[in-house]
Amino acid sequence: MGKIKGFEFPRKLWARIRKMDHCQMTLWAEAFYKNAYRDGKKAAEGLTENEMRDVLLSVKGIGERKAEAIISAVKEAVERKKQGDRETKGEDADAGKEK
Repeated sequence: MGKIKGFEFPRKLWARIRKMDHCQMTLWAEAFYKNAYRDGKKAAEGLTENEMRDVLLSVKGIGERKAEAIISAVKEAVERKKQGDRETKGEDADAGKEK
């Protein structure tokens, strides 16, 4: 197994973790997870609307109107995906309830 880029597990941290009780370890693991999630989310961010417009306008044959149409289509697709994700989460929550 390879080393995770940018992460070191120093001996002092290992010694501190070994001495933790269940509650302390849970809090440490939760904080570690949240930090890793935040870092991963930041690393996965896409282009902003203005950055996407600049890239599209740099392509020969795509003008201002076509670039706006593409950006609009992408925004609608992202919104539909978000809406679908929200509906799926709602269905999962309702599945556990008895009627």
